[in-house]
Amino acid sequence: MQPVGGRSLDWDGHLVLVHDSERQRRAGVAAWVRRGLDLGAKILYIEPRDVTAERSLLCLLKDDGVDAEEVVERGQLQVLRAEDDRVYRPAWFTKVVEEALAEGYPTVRWSGEAATAWSVLSPDVHAGVEVMTDELCRSRPVSVLCQYPSRLGEATLQSVCAMHADGLRGALVQATPISGGCAVAGEVDRSDARMLHLALAAASANTHEGPDPFVVEMSALDFLDVAGARALVTGTAAHRATGGTVCLRAAQPNVAHLLRLLGVDRLDGFMLEKST
Repeated sequence: MQPVGGRSLDWDGHLVLVHDSERQRRAGVAAWVRRGLDLGAKILYIEPRDVTAERSLLCLLKDDGVDAEEVVERGQLQVLRAEDDRVYRPAWFTKVVEEALAEGYPTVRWSGEAATAWSVLSPDVHAGVEVMTDELCRSRPVSVLCQYPSRLGEATLQSVCAMHADGLRGALVQATPISGGCAVAGEVDRSDARMLHLALAAASANTHEGPDPFVVEMSALDFLDVAGARALVTGTAAHRATGGTVCLRAAQPNVAHLLRLLGVDRLDGFMLEKST
């Protein structure tokens, strides 16, 4: 994945990668792995026991130009099979992290698809694993990328977004919770508009009631199209319907121009704050 607007998207922390297509998923996973290689991290990846060669992580990385076999041979990358629920048990996960850190790795990275977890765990148990993972990412030098298809129901995906403290990543966009709002960076077009909608809906639902507006920090948002502007409206609709306000902060000139052209700044509950 290429840098956007001269900036690389942030791929650290407890993240959720919501993907519309296999191409989007592969691009996100490749970017996450490359970040780990740059950091010298121990990288662990969970695959289903019956994964096809074409859909394997090693094939994905090979297509992205990474010598995955060499990384596996030196022990930095380890691919695990989800034969049972062992690889999702908190005690086992914590043990693996501690062993990797003791070996001298500065950080540990972990990823897999939700469908792989659901092949050995119920969704409810997996949700508990997500909560544990968030706590581990807060307390230890750990980064976890959880992969979910966008075809899941909206309520499910909003809950998924809320469980990942470091936000959502799409093909070219990142949405990260901040105090009192959500920071959006990258580019939002039709392919990523639903991701923005989900991230804003989840973040605004978790905002405490009060006089302060829900802030959408847009200084690192380089591009927004009509579908993205619509996502701003729909993603905050529930918050505004209950009397809440939304402050669109520090929008770049091209983004601010589109929002004014479409009349978003004149809709009930919206304020478009000028850049300083």
